[in-house]
Amino acid sequence: MWFVVVVAGLAGVVRVLLPRRLAELQLERFRADNSLAKARRRSLLFVVMAVIFGTFYFMPWGRQTWIAVGAIFPLLGGAETFFQAQYPTLDALVFQSRLLGILYLGLAAASYLLLTRI
Repeated sequence: MWFVVVVAGLAGVVRVLLPRRLAELQLERFRADNSLAKARRRSLLFVVMAVIFGTFYFMPWGRQTWIAVGAIFPLLGGAETFFQAQYPTLDALVFQSRLLGILYLGLAAASYLLLTRI
């Protein structure tokens, strides 16, 4: 869980504090050949990981909070990758960066609160 707190916290801080620079870097990355198609496939992989963790959560032994966080984290990554590939304009990427930065910070805060309860 500390991994999620640190990684989601860093991802959120960067996306909230430097959204335009991050969007410019993403836009530059999408200019390569086949990068949009690769991003869409990568988003599908993240969603599959979220479904796997979500399935574990509903098993008899799986009602643990870390499994729920394990399902949310790749779902956020998949949504980010998918929407960046769908709307690869600078303004859309800046908006997505800010929105997902807030969501990542929320995930980091929620994960930290879960850690303090354990």
